[in-house]
Amino acid sequence: MFGIQSIEQVYFYILIFCTILSVVLFLVGDILQFDGPIDPVLIVPWIAFVSLFGYLGETLSSLGSGWVLIIAILLSSVIVFLLNFYILIPLKNSESTLSVSEKTLEGRVATVITPIPVKGMGEITISNVTGTMSRPAAFYKEQETPINKGEEVLIIEIRERVCYVVPYVENF
Repeated sequence: MFGIQSIEQVYFYILIFCTILSVVLFLVGDILQFDGPIDPVLIVPWIAFVSLFGYLGETLSSLGSGWVLIIAILLSSVIVFLLNFYILIPLKNSESTLSVSEKTLEGRVATVITPIPVKGMGEITISNVTGTMSRPAAFYKEQETPINKGEEVLIIEIRERVCYVVPYVENF
């Protein structure tokens, strides 16, 4: 079936296999968690680049196969390092920065969705650029009257994922 007659064919078949494997990893890569020392997200492109540069080197140059392989390995290592350092690591770090930290919620105005009793907890929603989120809420200082649904509150502090609020009075 695979009548291999030259090193170019070996490089070409490896390139085709890595392309198919890359598509499969793209589709199911988030389901599979790889915590080992060798990450397929980096190894598969490295092998694909080695086979690509090996194929091009064998086809377009008059260098020996050993030199072509060494040059392909060096070029692939540099490209995969740059890919990892400038694209993959920043993408992994950016996932955690999309959500809002609790400290940035302090001082924001929120809307009550479940009434907050004098001694107890209710629920508020906080509108954000990325959407809305709801959090449990309690009074920061003791109040004489509860806050009803639809009223606005000011978030003073957040402890253990609970927002401590006071009634919001707009001064303008």
